[in-house]
Amino acid sequence: MLQLPKNEFRISITSGCNMKCVYCHNEGNKVISQLSKDDIENLIKSSYDLGLEQVRITGGEPLIHKEIYDICQMLSEKYHLKVGINTNIIEIDKLMYMIEKGWIYRVVVGIDYFDGEISKQSPVGISSKQALANVLRVKESGVNVTISTVFNGDYENLYNLVNWCKEHKIRIKILEEVDSEVALAPHPEYLVMKDRIYRDFNLRPMFDEKFREWHGIDEDGFTAVTFFHSHCRIRECDVCKKMHLRVTSCGGLKQCIQSGEQDIDYRDGDIRDNVIKALKQPVSINMQQARYINTSLI
Repeated sequence: MLQLPKNEFRISITSGCNMKCVYCHNEGNKVISQLSKDDIENLIKSSYDLGLEQVRITGGEPLIHKEIYDICQMLSEKYHLKVGINTNIIEIDKLMYMIEKGWIYRVVVGIDYFDGEISKQSPVGISSKQALANVLRVKESGVNVTISTVFNGDYENLYNLVNWCKEHKIRIKILEEVDSEVALAPHPEYLVMKDRIYRDFNLRPMFDEKFREWHGIDEDGFTAVTFFHSHCRIRECDVCKKMHLRVTSCGGLKQCIQSGEQDIDYRDGDIRDNVIKALKQPVSINMQQARYINTSLI
């Protein structure tokens, strides 16, 4: 039976954000837009029998959505779905309120700097010190929390961030920045960094064949680090397809962040039929061919 990848929707409920990160792909959104609670509920109702068990809420910054409480309460209490959220954790009081209500089971926090005036590669935002303090509030609540960081070549900064996470038993995902280059392997600096992290923190390497990712396991068997290389860079489109069916804040169903050519507006016609159509779409031939062409991303 046809099922959603990971039994999950990844829904960008708004393209608006209170930060301006230089590398942000904004879940493939091209214009400022947002989905209403009713939009999201219609999608959930129509797709509930496709193995749906959880929803990842993203943005933009989802905590600035005016209906964020109603959306998460509806998903958790009415449809009994596990709700995860990707956030820059500026709006910590809103997040903690929803955690206390039992509406959130997992939090992924974007932080790039261990000791920066601003926690991410953005001209506006909160300090790293405040962001990390907010992460600890989430950790102390008992909710699963992960830090997601984009590697910018500064190993000393990354070392300090990984060390902090290891000390507090918080998993960290280290992302390779997506750029316009197409190659046959991740960036050499990224691969060198991966090996240094293994060595410096005495982590045991583990390879996830399905999603083509490397993990670092600590002495207690805890997955301390995940190395999330850019699937776009090496055109692992078939792997990326297994990870998420993304929903943009414009209502587009998309398997590829970089290309919008195959996006399907789920609100245009029968919602369930549109979801099934999106799931059955083959990986774009053009995108597969581009793996061998040294040209720009679409």
